Amino acid sequence: MKTFSRTEFFQATSTIAEPDHQWERETAYRWNSLCDRAATFGLLEKLHIRLAGWSSDGNVKVKPRALFIFAADNGIVEEGVAWEGQEATSRAVRAMAQGVAAVNTLGRVTDTAVVPVNVGVVELETTLEGVIHAPVMTSGTRNFAREDAMTEEAMMLAIRLGMEFAAQAVSTGFQLLIAGGVGVGNASSATTMLAALTGRSPGDLVGRDAESADETFFRKTHVLVNALAERAPDRYNAFDVLKKTGSLDIAAMVGFFAGAARAGIPVVLDGLAPLVAALTLVKLLPEARSIFIASQFPTEPGGELVLRELGLTPPIDAGLNLEEGSGALFLLPLLDLTCAFYDESPITEED
Repeated sequence: MKTFSRTEFFQATSTIAEPDHQWERETAYRWNSLCDRAATFGLLEKLHIRLAGWSSDGNVKVKPRALFIFAADNGIVEEGVAWEGQEATSRAVRAMAQGVAAVNTLGRVTDTAVVPVNVGVVELETTLEGVIHAPVMTSGTRNFAREDAMTEEAMMLAIRLGMEFAAQAVSTGFQLLIAGGVGVGNASSATTMLAALTGRSPGDLVGRDAESADETFFRKTHVLVNALAERAPDRYNAFDVLKKTGSLDIAAMVGFFAGAARAGIPVVLDGLAPLVAALTLVKLLPEARSIFIASQFPTEPGGELVLRELGLTPPIDAGLNLEEGSGALFLLPLLDLTCAFYDESPITEED
C-alpha cells in the first residue's frame, strides 16, 4: 500500500457528512406527541432523535451493525506498566477468531458482526483464520518511554487502513459502527494521550486494575509521567500526540472514525482507547463530533474527562469494565427497544 500523508488525510476528509436537522426536528415533534401518552425515554429518546438526523428518510436504522476490533501490542509493557505480558494480546485475538471470546457471545446475542483486525500483534501467526491481517508494524507499537510510539509512515498507514475498513463497512451496508482496541498496554497509551491532549498529568488519570499490585500502579504512574515529559508532544497538534505517545490500534480507530464521518454513519463508543481516538479525530476535524454516541460511563479515571471533552452523556452507568469495545453492545438492545416503540406506536391525527 502506498504511503499516506497528513495532507492527504485532510484532503480525503475535506467533506464530512452532516446530519439532517429537519429529520431531527420532525422526529422530536413526534416524540413529544408519543410521550404525552407514555413515560419519557430520556437519553434514549435524544439518541433516537440524533440518529434520525443521520437517516436518509427519517426512519432510524441500527441494523445491520458491526464491531471492528483493532489489535496491536504495545512496547510500553517493557516498563512493567501491566500485570500481564504481550502474550495476552495474541491469546485474546485467537479467542475472538475461534468465536469463544465474551465479545463473540455478546455479538451473537445483539446481532452484531464482530471483526477482529490485526494491525500489529507480535505473537500472532498471520495464517490464523477468522482475523483480518493488516500488520502495520509486526513488532507492535514501540515503547514510547524510550522513543516515539510510531514512525510517521506507520501512523498514517494505520489511519489509512482504518479509513478503508470504514469505507468497506459502509459499502457492505452497515448502518451503525463500533470500534474497539485490544492490546496489553493500550490503556497506558490512551491515558498518556488524554493527558497530553487536555494538558493534564498522566498521574491524575492512571487507572488501577483490580489485579494490579500497588507496585505496578505506582510504577505505571511514574513511567507515564516521565514518558510524556520525555516525548513532549505538542498538545495542540493531535497528530504529534498520536505519533509520540499513541498506539497502532488507536491510530487505526482514528482512521475508522474518520471514514465513518465521511459517510455519515454513526459510531457507538465504549472504553478509554476508542474515546481517546474519537477525541483525537475531533481535535483534527471538529465537525466529526456529531457522529459519536457514548454507550456507558468508563470506569477509568480519565473516562469522565474525555466524555466531557467530547460533550457526550452515556445512557448506561453500570460499572461495566469490558474490553474490545464490547461494552457498547449493551446499548444496542436499548436502541432496538427505543426504535421499536417509536416505529410501532400508532400514528394519530395529532401526530
